[in-house]
Amino acid sequence: MKLIRAAVLPMILATALLLVSGAAFAQGGCGVPGELKVVLTGAEWEFDLKTGRLSGEAVVKNVCDGDVVAPGILVGIYGVNGEMVNNLAQRGTEMRLASGKSVKVKFRIDLKEAPASLMFTPFEGMTST
Repeated sequence: MKLIRAAVLPMILATALLLVSGAAFAQGGCGVPGELKVVLTGAEWEFDLKTGRLSGEAVVKNVCDGDVVAPGILVGIYGVNGEMVNNLAQRGTEMRLASGKSVKVKFRIDLKEAPASLMFTPFEGMTST
């Protein structure tokens, strides 16, 4: 009886492992809604308490089939009460970005007080009024 139990238990564990790993490998990538043309794929920033300077870099990627014009980021800067205290719009160095390509967008702004939180939003396009 112990021999059967010793043979069956490893078989059950191996089967369970294959089922779990198969489900993990079957998962697809992250979907992108059709309306999105650009997405933010990375961002890093730092705040210097001595100078009040917020600076950083974000990466914007074109996820649509065609070129996008003037991609950039909006940075919302929020205070401790959750209200927006400042914001910044910055475009990347590429005026046209081909499908699947990315651009780094650098930013910096001098603030009067330390930010409690930041919100990054990618954008593309040119408008005028």
